[in-house]
Amino acid sequence: MVSNLQELIAPFSEAEFLKMLRARSLVFRRGRDEKKFETLLDWDAFRRVIENDFPPDKLRVTRDGTPVMPHMYLERGKVNTKNLARLLDHGASLIASPFDPYVPKVEALCADVRRHVKERTYAGAVATTGPGCAIKLHYDAQDIIIVQITGSKRWKIYDRPVAWPVAGMPEQVPPQDDPVFDDTVRPGDFLFLPAGHWHHCDNGPEPCLHLGIIIEPPTGWHAVKALLPQFQADEMFRIPLTRFGSPAEKAAHEAALKKHLMQKIEQISFSRSVAEEEKAQEPNEHQIKLQ
Repeated sequence: MVSNLQELIAPFSEAEFLKMLRARSLVFRRGRDEKKFETLLDWDAFRRVIENDFPPDKLRVTRDGTPVMPHMYLERGKVNTKNLARLLDHGASLIASPFDPYVPKVEALCADVRRHVKERTYAGAVATTGPGCAIKLHYDAQDIIIVQITGSKRWKIYDRPVAWPVAGMPEQVPPQDDPVFDDTVRPGDFLFLPAGHWHHCDNGPEPCLHLGIIIEPPTGWHAVKALLPQFQADEMFRIPLTRFGSPAEKAAHEAALKKHLMQKIEQISFSRSVAEEEKAQEPNEHQIKLQ
């Protein structure tokens, strides 16, 4: 049974894992116990969550990496179980994230990882039922521990990762060379996929379910982005830049705007931003009782 970080990463120690996390090192290790993760989630429990509890706007359905239109599996804002089952019978894939709030064991595992790494941690679930892939070649802006529950997938991971990626970056050029990792991940294996590494998976021949334990660190961009609502609320930043009677008035406004912006930047405390992020990730009293 896996219920905490140490059990998740074993036989690696916590110190070894934190080192690979800081370095963002791609690490794969073949497991000895194919039943290691089976108590976290199974196929039937996954289906029950998707069909009854999971918010439809957090669910993606694809076939060989191409999105399936929502009207094919949703009806009046809810999952149509018959239509979804029909899609699964014909090789569709499901991507659900964040998934941990709907499975107490997965939620408890993410909470323990969060306590140790002090960064936002949540889980996503990917289920596949046919050939092809769930998601085409891409990279993620988060570090991910892959937890293979059932079935298998052939992972192809490429070198030259996107440096320090964050969500919403401009489009990046995908790799043209051969993968540096090309292997099949099975239940019990350990795969740490650092942010920025381009990858895609070929589905195995049988129904397959895996979790991604997703770790997202705060960055300088996150701290600056958090200030944007303040900028929008500030009258100085809402004055049109084109409606001045003379070049002198326009220049004066530009100078005042730059000065005001610099004052805002000087008020940023990146250490306080990290502390606030850590505080936001601490479980509240209600969550502690549930655990």
